[in-house]
Amino acid sequence: MPLVRPLRAIDYALDRFGTSRVPDRVRLPEEPPTHPGRLADLTDLACPPFDVIGQGQQAELLARDPHNAVRLELSAKPDPHTAAAATLREWLADGSLVRSAQPQLFYYAHAVTDSPDDPTVHGVLARVLLEPFGDRMLAHEHTMPGPRADRLALLRVTRTQLSPLLAIYFDRSDRYRTLMSRAWTDEWRARDGDGLLHMLAAIEPDEPLARYLSDQRLFLADGHHRYETALAYQAEIRADPRWSSVPRGELAADWVMLALVNAEFEELEIRATHRLLRGVETEPLRSLVRDHDPLLQAIPVDPDRLPERLAEEQTTPGLVFGLVLPGAADEPAEGWLLTGDEEAVAARMAREPGSSAIRELDLVALQAIVLRDRLSLDPAVEAGVRILYTKDPADAVARVRSGEAEAALLVRSTRLDQLAAVATAGDVMPEKSTYFYPKLLTGMAFHPLEDA
Repeated sequence: MPLVRPLRAIDYALDRFGTSRVPDRVRLPEEPPTHPGRLADLTDLACPPFDVIGQGQQAELLARDPHNAVRLELSAKPDPHTAAAATLREWLADGSLVRSAQPQLFYYAHAVTDSPDDPTVHGVLARVLLEPFGDRMLAHEHTMPGPRADRLALLRVTRTQLSPLLAIYFDRSDRYRTLMSRAWTDEWRARDGDGLLHMLAAIEPDEPLARYLSDQRLFLADGHHRYETALAYQAEIRADPRWSSVPRGELAADWVMLALVNAEFEELEIRATHRLLRGVETEPLRSLVRDHDPLLQAIPVDPDRLPERLAEEQTTPGLVFGLVLPGAADEPAEGWLLTGDEEAVAARMAREPGSSAIRELDLVALQAIVLRDRLSLDPAVEAGVRILYTKDPADAVARVRSGEAEAALLVRSTRLDQLAAVATAGDVMPEKSTYFYPKLLTGMAFHPLEDA
């Protein structure tokens, strides 16, 4: 099982940013105005992880505060990685950031859409001993080389993991509630861009809690690029003859910062990532809905109603997806809900590699039946070129209507049980198969990889 330990994190200094008064914008429901310890409001200092920051949001974050963590995570300077490292050194030197004197565990909690003021999803932030994906640390999603190279270049110069990764485990035991009830004093809170409240609280090193977490089988939920980056950085450090024989776990580069969440008790939300097709012929797609396709049945649906219909079909077995195409001449865009013939789709997918768990996923069937069979597209090659991604179904429809994309494939969100089944089978999903919402914030804690 994975080895979980406290970490000496770098945090925004409570002496500078903390207060005993609870700022109104991060106050919990019914919370008194005075905090029992110190509380820092990081709303203007924290930022999302790099892969969800658009250009407009980057500019807004840069303008928000001179110490916003986007200057580390995604600097706008000509040499962004070198600039990030210089900024990190500057903030540590001037006391804006401080490293804890002793290792600590942290509670990390965040709110959900239905209750934005109350962090109800709880986890533990810790360092976990790196190991290749396998039986104890399971991956579920492919990654792309560009983001991996970018994050590795940043890690080499900052020598700091800037944002926490998310891992989940499944445990129904009675121990969980008891172990997740430790007291704390120091705390950091922030509202994310959607107004959801996040909180980080430092607790004393807790051996029973660390042992409990070390007994769990972990599924990496969010941060595959960064985990693979951590493995690559570890390999580079250990390739140096000075460090090659050091026992595993004694180098800072042997560890990764993870938030560990028990998916049996915490209500995690996974959102879908929709596909936009650019520069493709639409006739093969029109034939799916015009002709009597042996694999798929098409039902006309207003494009704006497709997200609602997909939500209604969230637990329907078999292949279900939405298709949006531009209308002929000056006609409005057209939409269809497509459902797969169970036997015909299963027969087609039997020719695909992997377990039944991976072959039954909507996205895997879409890649085989639509992208490869109909359009002769290789998703691994065309990602970011002729296959684009968006989290917002309304954005997908709008881009087809504007002519920016030739078609949109709207998909259902992946379920947690599907994620666990695929990872347990040793398979990995297509890239952009899961979008855990909300994203854990960069800036709540940083994990330095400097050795003494």
